[in-house]
Amino acid sequence: MPSGLRRTGAAICICILVAGVVAGCAGKKSGDTARASAAATYPAPFAQSTRLGAGLVGLDQASGPIVGTMKVGSTTRPLSGMVSIENGATKIRMLEGDPTTYISDEIVVGGHRYTSPDDNIWIDRGTKSAGSGLVKALAAADTTVDSGLGTVTGITAHEIVTPADQVDMAPALGIDTWTFDNESTTLRIWADDAGKPVGFGASMSWTVTLGGQTQDVSVELDVMFAAESSVEILAPAKSWQWKQDRPSGIAVGYPGPLATVTTNVTWSAVDAGKLTLSETTKKFVDALTDTPTGTQSIVIGSEDAYWMSLHRTEQDDYMVVGLVVHETMFYSILIVGSQGDHAAIDAQALQIFSTIEFTR
Repeated sequence: MPSGLRRTGAAICICILVAGVVAGCAGKKSGDTARASAAATYPAPFAQSTRLGAGLVGLDQASGPIVGTMKVGSTTRPLSGMVSIENGATKIRMLEGDPTTYISDEIVVGGHRYTSPDDNIWIDRGTKSAGSGLVKALAAADTTVDSGLGTVTGITAHEIVTPADQVDMAPALGIDTWTFDNESTTLRIWADDAGKPVGFGASMSWTVTLGGQTQDVSVELDVMFAAESSVEILAPAKSWQWKQDRPSGIAVGYPGPLATVTTNVTWSAVDAGKLTLSETTKKFVDALTDTPTGTQSIVIGSEDAYWMSLHRTEQDDYMVVGLVVHETMFYSILIVGSQGDHAAIDAQALQIFSTIEFTR
């Protein structure tokens, strides 16, 4: 079964420590950040504010690992990954736990967005929303307030904090926020004495409803830029297509020309009321003419789900079914192909299920 953290679908909340006080949620600062014991009183105006602001606007080469934690309810697990910037292009890969699960995997090149559920399948998501990318978020940082010295992954720097909710860091980090409620976010920039940006951090918080329960999520992360950060960021050579069904509240990745086998993908959404996934699945199976295989557990759109398959006699085809309850809606996703292609259809169907996101 998936971890509770994975089931947030990357519902990340990051909280920032300012002068030793937690803003937004509790938890240690990532990377064993320590407060300086210098005599200086913080927060205070940052002497190199103008230089730092110019450095962020002109930031064209930077790369560093993600360090931090993700907390859902009372469970906390580590975050890892990498952030890279190259002349306006970005690549962000964020993973949770050990073994790792993808929270976000995004490439933005020329303002065009590509996402992946596994760093293997890449989906063409079209134009990145104006102003929502990481480069724009960092350039929008407020550089006036120095909250003191801190140390992250062995690097000591000034923590320059932007007031809460001025910069939305979730989309900047490649995370879709369709199903978030009560979202709050804070950005920090790490700078050296001369005003050069040496990294950034973020604090966000929100609630998300999964498995019929509202969960509080928090994440604390920092990225310290490597001294040698030359990178090359390219758009994926091949990518899947993206279909968003707003009335049904679901979005799906299609292999299109990259399909290993020809299939037809459809879905439906009906009100589940207070019925559980097991109860709605039983109703679905009882209405079938042909007998399906036994249900197997998977994750669809960050929710616990089932999948099954069946050879349909009257239609003379093979169908894989994904069943999931999100909030009060019961979704059935049907992937249909030829009888003789059942092994390839199974594999492709599981890939398609991994791309699904709920948009409400």
